Amino acid sequence: MTNRIKWIMLGILILLLIALPWIGLGNYLLQVLINSLTYGMLGLAFALTLKVGLPRFDAAAWWAVGAYTSAELIQKAGWPFWPTILIAGIVSVILGWICYVVAMPRGMMVFLLFSMVIVLAIYQILGSVKFFGGWGGTGVLPPVSIGNFEFTSQTSLYLLGLCFLALNVVVYYLLFHSRIGRAWDAIGSSLKLASSVGVDVVKYRMVNVLIGNFFLGLAGSYTFACNQLATPSLASFSSSVNVMMYVVVGGMRFSLAGPLIGAVIITFIPEYLRAAREWKDVFSSIAIILIIIFLPQGLLGLFEKYIIPWFTRSRFFARLRGKTKEEPLTSS
Repeated sequence: MTNRIKWIMLGILILLLIALPWIGLGNYLLQVLINSLTYGMLGLAFALTLKVGLPRFDAAAWWAVGAYTSAELIQKAGWPFWPTILIAGIVSVILGWICYVVAMPRGMMVFLLFSMVIVLAIYQILGSVKFFGGWGGTGVLPPVSIGNFEFTSQTSLYLLGLCFLALNVVVYYLLFHSRIGRAWDAIGSSLKLASSVGVDVVKYRMVNVLIGNFFLGLAGSYTFACNQLATPSLASFSSSVNVMMYVVVGGMRFSLAGPLIGAVIITFIPEYLRAAREWKDVFSSIAIILIIIFLPQGLLGLFEKYIIPWFTRSRFFARLRGKTKEEPLTSS
């Protein structure tokens, strides 16, 4: 597919996303989309560490750290919301470095075990320490505002979430196409080969994880803006497992689009199984297992294998490329 077609499709997608609140979706579906935006940000951070061969189970922990940082600074220090976004990211980075400075040089398995311990520890700390409000959370705080405008409607929160998500996607895209991104690709392909050409594996892995932590902290701040409170349930182990599912379902080879598509699907499927809520986890698990077995490249892998070749052979694609009737139609 040519770059021209990709940019046209991207432009159409952006316009559609912006227009969604005004096409009659209703507040309920908008809330589901808001959840999808948040989970997409978590999935992007998980996919980021996969590029250096580090699966992680602590994404929800740093998500909660970001939410609590914003909530506590507003509640106890009287800060406005907007500066707390940056502080939330920085706190997630500093705590992440403290946690992983010992684990990172010891390889993937030690990192994975550390991440599992961290999410369980942070969940327990947030619920048990009185300073953080206990298991009930921080309590409801005033809505986020700019001047006299308050982000209370679903439409305003959805558009705010799009801005957060766009920042994630743009930064990740630039990183993936930079020198550091090439180093990550080398590490993900072969640790020995990357080391042999002078790549400092531990350093680049640490940078990768801490960048993910920063954006997980930002996602936590956005979640706080939506809910006006932070609760320990954000840091639950099941939330971290769900983050992994977003990437698997969307397609692990697609570091940007995969987590976003997977987050939308995993968010919407349970909502349409509300009539059988006690079975929704079973149905979701079965669907994910079937995807792993029959679609190991995820849903985007299926799209790439069948839909794109069909589209590139279509007359519509030929018109977009400016082909005339006399010219042969070829796949790009």
